[in-house]
Amino acid sequence: MKRSGVFWYGSLFIVLLAVTAGGGYAADKAPTIKIGLLLDLTGPIGPGGLDMQKGFTLGLEKLGDTVAGKKIEFIVEDDASDAGISVDKARKLVESDKVALIIGPINGGGQVAVGQYLERVHVPQIEAMMIPREAARRWSFGTVGLQVMVAYGPGIYAHDGLGYKTAVALAADFVPGHDFIEGFKMGFEGRGGKVIQETYYPEGTTNVVPFLTALKQADVLMYWGTPGDCFAMFPQYKELNMKMPILMPEDGGVMASPGMLKNLGKAAAGTVFGTAYLYNANIPGNEEFVEAYQKKYNELPGVMSGVGYANLQLVWAALKANGGNTKPDALYKALKEVSVDTVRGHLSFPAGEGGFGTIANYPNHLGKISADFEIVPILPVHDIQANFKNGKWLPYVAK
Repeated sequence: MKRSGVFWYGSLFIVLLAVTAGGGYAADKAPTIKIGLLLDLTGPIGPGGLDMQKGFTLGLEKLGDTVAGKKIEFIVEDDASDAGISVDKARKLVESDKVALIIGPINGGGQVAVGQYLERVHVPQIEAMMIPREAARRWSFGTVGLQVMVAYGPGIYAHDGLGYKTAVALAADFVPGHDFIEGFKMGFEGRGGKVIQETYYPEGTTNVVPFLTALKQADVLMYWGTPGDCFAMFPQYKELNMKMPILMPEDGGVMASPGMLKNLGKAAAGTVFGTAYLYNANIPGNEEFVEAYQKKYNELPGVMSGVGYANLQLVWAALKANGGNTKPDALYKALKEVSVDTVRGHLSFPAGEGGFGTIANYPNHLGKISADFEIVPILPVHDIQANFKNGKWLPYVAK
């Protein structure tokens, strides 16, 4: 059964200050634009939140701390991966700190709860990471998209690119696991493939052997789990000497993040995965970002870092386009019309109002773990997309 829960990748929000019960809205003539960073810096998602903060910090340095003649100031709050704390911190940032934007939270429960509050006060959001459908609303700008969308492109690639005809699915039994399998099925079965079995294990399970041994034989295993799940599943899969190739429709917070991947060992070699960002994708500006990131932090950027940086690129473009006007309607319009090249690829939002909020036409990257355990982009990454407009899926075009 589906249920809500903390999800590693969740999403990022950029929230515009609106009229609220306790205060006005940020004056567009103010010399400083305050941006609240509502991040999961402790708790289960803490490592991802810290990586994201690194991307924001570097972004402020590289993109500049002044936009349209106004100084940018970050106000950081930690919600500890707790939905209740997320809402309390969002209210503080909006009503006390008078921020113009909020980035965060990452956890799924917080995404839904904070989104409900911000929707009531007509506060636009930019969500950097994928979100459950319950978190998508008109005032929500999904730069990565819905969880089902993230898995749609990999489902098509499994059939068209890899030639798989049958699949079995294994995932954690909470909202993201079900969404990723659903999206994969939409792409895979829409092309003529067949998912012959779906199996879900309780969230946080460390012994997945009983679930693995119960799987039927198919051309591919479509798997998704949180980082902790991955560190349990892949070694156990190898110990059982199972031979089905593995495809993860979303990287689970591990495959596309070099710092996490090195702790997994060679059990995941050969895995194909979808992700919102790849540090070695051939995208204009990405190489320069990676070099700057390595110089500052002495490590390669993972998904959270790259997505955070890309979202600042998008916000900066919107603020520049409207002269730094942070009034709700003005910034909403600027965000709706933004079209910008980022380290993830080109981001823009479709015209009209979609049934699941304002979801971007976004690039969905694909990668593979090589035999020597390196991340290899599957090119051209920008062609693996799942576009969503006005409540309908747009056709996928493979080149």
